[in-house]
Amino acid sequence: MTKLMRTQVEALLKEADESFPLGVCPTCECFLGDMAQLRVDSDTDSRDLFTPYKVDRSLIHGCLGCDPCPPGDLYAVYQRKKKSN
Repeated sequence: MTKLMRTQVEALLKEADESFPLGVCPTCECFLGDMAQLRVDSDTDSRDLFTPYKVDRSLIHGCLGCDPCPPGDLYAVYQRKKKSN
């Protein structure tokens, strides 16, 4: 798979930020799983974009079972697109 370019990463991060239904989303394992995958898939010039999303491990919480879970849904959509390419 081709690495995500900076503009792609910026767009995906903006979409994720705008999807938060709750104030606790930035520390949820659903959202942070998406961030981890995007970071792995991004080119090295984009890695600094993830700094604001770094969370102390003690603050991370498990999935709250939100239905829908917009950050989780974005992650699933991203994974499906990735598989189809």
